[in-house]
Amino acid sequence: MRGFMAGLRLTVAALAVLTLVRDPAIAAPAAPPATPAPAAVTPATTAVKAATPAAPAPQAERRVALVIGNGAYRAVPALANSDNDARLMASTLHDLGFTLIGGGPVLDADKTTMENSIRDFGRALKGGAIGLFYYSGHGIQANGENYLVPVSASISEEADIKYELVDIGYVLDEMAQAGNRLNIIMLDACRNNPLGNGTRALSGGLGQMTAPAGTVISYATQPNNVALDGLGKDSPYTTALASALRKPGLDLFATFNEVGLEVKEATKGRQQPWLSVSPIEGQFYFAGRGNAPAVQTADADATFWDEVKQSTRAIDLNEYLTRFPNGRFTVEAQHRLTADCEAATQSGQGARRHDLPLDRIDTDQAITACRAAPATPHVDYLLGRALEAAARLPEAYKAYTAAAEGGVPEAEAALAAAYDSGKGLPRDPAQAVHWYGKAAERGYGPAQTRLGDLYAQGQDGLAQSDAEARGWYEKAARQDEAAAQLALARLYEQGRGVAKDPVAAVRWYRAAAQHGLAEAENAVGYAYASGFGSPVSPSQAAQWYRKAAEQGYAPAQRNLGWCYQYGQGVAADLTAAAHWYEKAADQGDARAKAYLSSLGTTP
Repeated sequence: MRGFMAGLRLTVAALAVLTLVRDPAIAAPAAPPATPAPAAVTPATTAVKAATPAAPAPQAERRVALVIGNGAYRAVPALANSDNDARLMASTLHDLGFTLIGGGPVLDADKTTMENSIRDFGRALKGGAIGLFYYSGHGIQANGENYLVPVSASISEEADIKYELVDIGYVLDEMAQAGNRLNIIMLDACRNNPLGNGTRALSGGLGQMTAPAGTVISYATQPNNVALDGLGKDSPYTTALASALRKPGLDLFATFNEVGLEVKEATKGRQQPWLSVSPIEGQFYFAGRGNAPAVQTADADATFWDEVKQSTRAIDLNEYLTRFPNGRFTVEAQHRLTADCEAATQSGQGARRHDLPLDRIDTDQAITACRAAPATPHVDYLLGRALEAAARLPEAYKAYTAAAEGGVPEAEAALAAAYDSGKGLPRDPAQAVHWYGKAAERGYGPAQTRLGDLYAQGQDGLAQSDAEARGWYEKAARQDEAAAQLALARLYEQGRGVAKDPVAAVRWYRAAAQHGLAEAENAVGYAYASGFGSPVSPSQAAQWYRKAAEQGYAPAQRNLGWCYQYGQGVAADLTAAAHWYEKAADQGDARAKAYLSSLGTTP
């Protein structure tokens, strides 16, 4: 019942290796400074002042709606249009015969007000009613679940989530318990994560939820994507929604299909509304049947869909879209095509969904699926990866450019990497910095890490600055980017761009070691062996050295050999010592060669 999200990673080069390799601890790195707790608030529930209503469409069933608009946030960025959007929707629904919980839109509500309104909504649905929940405001994912953000929300650590945010599952639960035949959820809540404070559980955009029986869930944009607030007084999604709802003759699915087409056109393809549906009994018209399409047209639509809906061939779904561009099943066909593209280029579910490595992509299948899917920035990015995997680089970077111009940070970082390396595009340091900067400002950790590298090394036209490097590394490290954690640990160890701090250095080394970085594991071992930033523990030192040594990391192999030679944390064993010294010496480690000589062994 809950939603899910995805996060994608890009491998980037870390800061050049420095002399000492120390220990990150098993505990996660320290969280960023806590966001100040919000002051006491008084919920503002504003009664609706609807325009003089037109005569509502004839209805056989009661209609009940809860409309919430949150814009005046106190601890996070305010939204200019959310209150306006809620007023527009409340007026529209009132004119269409919906009874509004609270008499109008619930505006700028804190958590208690939102939860009380949802509870009242559930009670009003009982006894048989069409239920509609509309929300405009900030919405985010946390640990794969979807949450609405009250105006009073302030998150400084993961434990705050359940106390500060409102789980969308509460709305679904109230609707399910009502036992009515049709419930509709409309979420204009897919903007960027406003709680940008390094809490790794949080991410922008909403994940797709499984719609319970008799439920339609409409998102302002695709799962895990970000919707636009709009340049006018209302968002593109709500503007299109209010218009489509008033049109007689559009059934439930035709209404949402029209909304999708209008938003796609208004945003030049940058935003595409999305549906999650379950089987719906009967039909529903917001504004009545009016001059509904002739029965034979609907039958032709349904008949053709029945012929192709079980097909696994994209050509069949595209044939349906060609014949019935505004058909009853257009949205489902588009979803199927996009899902095929994602399945061919990504793996995992929910928040654990991630890009497949290029060498694991079936390029023929992926390219075919992504070319067949409706063109969106998200699909353009996935098509770019499929083309890159097929070594069709000019086409790949054309697709990446389209995705980057649509605001996909992974595509921005892919363009930056190409300009940075000269692979696939002419090397252009200025363009590399430009696109890394865009992706980094959107909070994309790998791009932040690479910017840190460029500042640390004074490359691509950037003046060398350890302080700037540290700033970007910290942003990425708090998103659990291993390369950034390792680089940040080195800066704290050496006092570059920040005061020397062995404890902080070890904390970040330990965090990177949890990702299996051999250099960081060796650093953890050194910390336990020497007491650098941590208590001395020879047994812990030997364990961490072994982790890195078994990955083939020469300094750790030499250090583990030393532990065996002198019985530090392990039983003394000169044969084992020679074994590990030889492995390191074979990689050219000069100190390992000297240690071998001390044992009377020649490498």
